Amino acid sequence: MANQTDGYRMICAFVRRKLGVAVNRKRVLRVMRERKLIQRRRPLERRKRPGFFRVERPRQLWQLDMSSVWDAEHGWTYLMAIIDCCTREIVPGSSSCAAVPTKPSQSSNVPQSPMASSERAVLGSDNGFAFTARRFKARLAELGIRHRRGGYRDPESQALIESWFGKLKQREVWLNEYETLDDARRGIGGYVDR
Repeated sequence: MANQTDGYRMICAFVRRKLGVAVNRKRVLRVMRERKLIQRRRPLERRKRPGFFRVERPRQLWQLDMSSVWDAEHGWTYLMAIIDCCTREIVPGSSSCAAVPTKPSQSSNVPQSPMASSERAVLGSDNGFAFTARRFKARLAELGIRHRRGGYRDPESQALIESWFGKLKQREVWLNEYETLDDARRGIGGYVDR
């Protein structure tokens, strides 16, 4: 009764320590239920996912993300890359490092949409500050590309680009120490070509 906000496992451990005898946690749970001492748990909120998307041809769905890479000259730099979800290839020119945070809306890294106006290409991203900016959204609308954001704290909605960044860091970035931004660009560009 003194620790009403504690769960049954915590109470079980407390009782074991206090009495010095083994106490079954299921028995503690039963007694707490009988005396209405169990706190109600808030239901877990379901993740809001963007839904299923069938990719049938190249240049239909891209995924975009950015990560940071260390170089001795500038410190942390940003690496932005776009992957085509059909061919699993990095879009040429999209994997570039920038020494300062650049506004994606001014970047030429967003590929031009090759679709007819009735079939708009889709660019998926997470909810990072760069991808939720008004100017970025306006630039996508200007290019005729539909923006599809993933769920909050849900990296699975961006699985292809997240996996690519993981492999890039394991196979290239963590194995090398880049002295300059050009070294980082050469190393990462070589990895993309390979």
